[in-house]
Formats: sequence, C-alpha cells, structure tokens
Amino acid sequence: MTTSTAESIHAKRIASIISVVIFVLAAINGIFTYSGAHLFIKEMLFAILFAVAVQFSIAISLIALPFVRGIGKIALLVVYLAALTLSTLSAYTFIYNAGLPGTMGDSTSVNTQLKARVANQLSEVILLEQAFIDGKTENLAFLNRQAEEEALRGYRSGRGAGKGPEYYAKIELLKADEVRFEGEKRKYEEARQIYAEMDSALAQKTEGQREKLILLLSRLKSVVITDEAKSILTDISQSKLAVILSPVETAMSVIMDRDSYSVQLVVSIIWAAVFDLLALFMGIIRYYILRPNYSILTALYDSIAAFMTFVIRLGYIKKDARQKYNLELQNQSHGTPLNSSEMQSFATYVMAGSLFSAEEGQDAIQPLQNLISHIEPLKLADNPRGVGIPFEVVDQEKDMKTLMAMLIQNEIFLSNVEHGVYVMNPGSEMAQKILVFIKMGLKDPSKQKEIARFMVPAEMNV
Repeated sequence: MTTSTAESIHAKRIASIISVVIFVLAAINGIFTYSGAHLFIKEMLFAILFAVAVQFSIAISLIALPFVRGIGKIALLVVYLAALTLSTLSAYTFIYNAGLPGTMGDSTSVNTQLKARVANQLSEVILLEQAFIDGKTENLAFLNRQAEEEALRGYRSGRGAGKGPEYYAKIELLKADEVRFEGEKRKYEEARQIYAEMDSALAQKTEGQREKLILLLSRLKSVVITDEAKSILTDISQSKLAVILSPVETAMSVIMDRDSYSVQLVVSIIWAAVFDLLALFMGIIRYYILRPNYSILTALYDSIAAFMTFVIRLGYIKKDARQKYNLELQNQSHGTPLNSSEMQSFATYVMAGSLFSAEEGQDAIQPLQNLISHIEPLKLADNPRGVGIPFEVVDQEKDMKTLMAMLIQNEIFLSNVEHGVYVMNPGSEMAQKILVFIKMGLKDPSKQKEIARFMVPAEMNV
C-alpha cells in the first residue's frame, strides 16, 4: 500500500467521523427548531417533520458540498442558506420567548412589559383629571371673589352695591358652574375608584385578566372628563390590551423594531444559530480534507461564472440553433465534392442530355453551353436571390427543351408559373454544383460576382 493511498483512506475516515458530528449538531439544533415551530404549528407531528426537514437539509448540504460542482453547487448553497434561515428563526423564536416572564404559558395573559405600559398611561390619565379639577376649583374661587366685589362696589350697575343686572347675571353663571363642578367631582371620584380596581387587577395574575382590564377601561372612559384622558384610554384599549401577539409575532416584532434591540435579542440569536454554525465549521473542515487543492471561494466563483454563462447563453439559444442549422445545411448542400463519383455520374448524365439535344452536325456540348449562357439572376419579389431561365427563352431555343426537361425531372430547376420562369432549386445539391461550374465558366468578373451571391442555399438567407 503506497503512502498516498494510506493518506487517502485516513482522510476519508476523518471525513466520515466529521459527517457523524455534523448530523449530531444538526439534531441538537433540531430540538430548538422543533420547539420554535411548535409555537406556530400547534400540531406536534407537523412541527417534528418541519424540524427534521430543515436540519436534514442543512446536514446533507454540508456533506454533499465537496462532490457537487458548477450550477449544482450554487443550488446546494441556496438550499443550505434557506434551511439555515428557517432553523435560526425557529430556534430564536423559542429561545427569546423562553427568556420573557410568563409568555410561554399563555399568550393571552398580560406580561410584565404590558403591565408597565398600561400602568404608566393610567397614571397619566389620573394626573390629567386631577389637573382639570384643580384648575376648575381655582376658576370658581376667582369667580366668587369677582361676584363679591361687584356686590360691594356696584361697578357697572350705576345704583350702588349689588343693584345691577350684571351682578345677577354673574351670580347665575357662577351657580351653574358650581352645579356642573359638583357632577365633575363625582365623576373624578368614581374614576379614582375604577383606577384603584385596575391597579389591583394589574398587580394580580388571574384567569381572564386581559378581559377584565378591557371592561374596566370602558367604565373608566365613560367617567373621565378631559379629551386627552379619553384619547389615552382608547390607545390602551385598542393598541395594548386588545392586541394579542403570538410568540412568533412577539419575537419577530423585536427584530423589526430597531428601538427594541437588547442583549436578550443578541443572545437569543447566537444560541439559535450556534449549533448550525458549528456544523458549518465542521463542514468546511471536511471539505478541505476531501478537496485539499480546491478552494471553496474558487469553487463558488467558478459556479457563479458557470451560472451567469448559462443565463447569458439562454438569450442566444435561438441564434445559436439557427447558426448551427445553417452550417449543417451548408455542409449538407456541399457535402458531395466536385470530383466525387456522384458528381461525375451526374455530369455524364447532363452531357448525355446535351448530346441528345444537339442537332446534326452540332457540337454535343453546345446545348449545355447555350443553357448555361441564359442562366441569370431573376430578382423575383418572393425570391430575390433566385437564378434561372425565363419560359420564353426556353421556348425560343429548341435545343434547350430536351436538356431542360431532364433537369426539371431531376429537380435541378423548378417551374414558377406565376412569374413564368424556371428557378434553379436552392435545395438541390447538384444545382449548387452547376452554379459552381457556371461561375468557373464565366469570363466576365462582374457576372461572376453577381452569380456568387446566389451560391448559398435559400435556407441560409432566412
């Protein structure tokens, strides 16, 4: 056994031990994941399945990471990050709520923080009512002194002390204010009694505490005098006591509210992710044991580059397919060499047709040369690159008819009745070879260049 083989076996043994450790760490964190999921999913079976799926995804992703490359590695990392996020949030929900007094037992109960907020606002209500009563007492005392002065001096009455209509009007207003003030004082005393009941209810922890406090609030709101006090009581009822947050909402609201960040929040998040982060650390060690010469960052860079290349190529699939199709078609169209046996047989066939078309004493190749001399660009609207011979030319040249019939039979030329022309078939391989011969036989360079433009299959022009 060589040294390298022994080292490889030893590395695989260590990697196997690390794999077991990763599963153990995932299982430990799975307990917190289950506990957090069970706060939201009341069914125990579903909470267990959720925790198993999340932690299993984390463990398998870390174990499979060394053996996956390219886009598969990116997909694996996405799965891992999603599972890690779900695991951390679920575990954090349980750990954070477990650190709050009384929230794990019953989410409908009034916790210490809520009691503090309600008690503070109730104190503001009583202070506002007390300030109103004190202010009204001072105002009535001032009005009494003003009425006494009016009675003694007779100012504005004109007939001595206490003899004017203004005095009697002030006395009537003063008596009305005193009557209203007596009613307001009775309401204030009733409000103080309700406040004392609420203070006692807040100090205790009983079943239905929240509902009792809401009823007392409604009674208190009916006897308070100032608009500010009524507004505060409405806020307590609707925004504090009437809002029942689940443990999940309680934990997540702290993350969303930056003003609520605390040491407890940080500690809860650390505990929620600690075992999964340990598993990640062990997974990185295992990765470098199995892939010592292949960096994770390099692999990630290669994977991202491969993914971006794949995305970019998606936009060029149609263009690439068209180019490959045209290239294959061009190769097929010119697949038969000029000196091949097939081409030689076809040339012999065409020469025979020219011989049969020749008149007595005429050169055997003359009909073929005559036919070639009349091939020209047709410039048709529906086929601007087409080349061929008009019907009328063939009708005038009798020696071309037999040869043209043979070429039409072999689909070298196609009849276009609408335009009255014989069009050379761009899909025929032999027709392409004939164009080669035509170009080689033409002496006029300008005509050679013009004919050369049509030596491409019609499919290439799409």
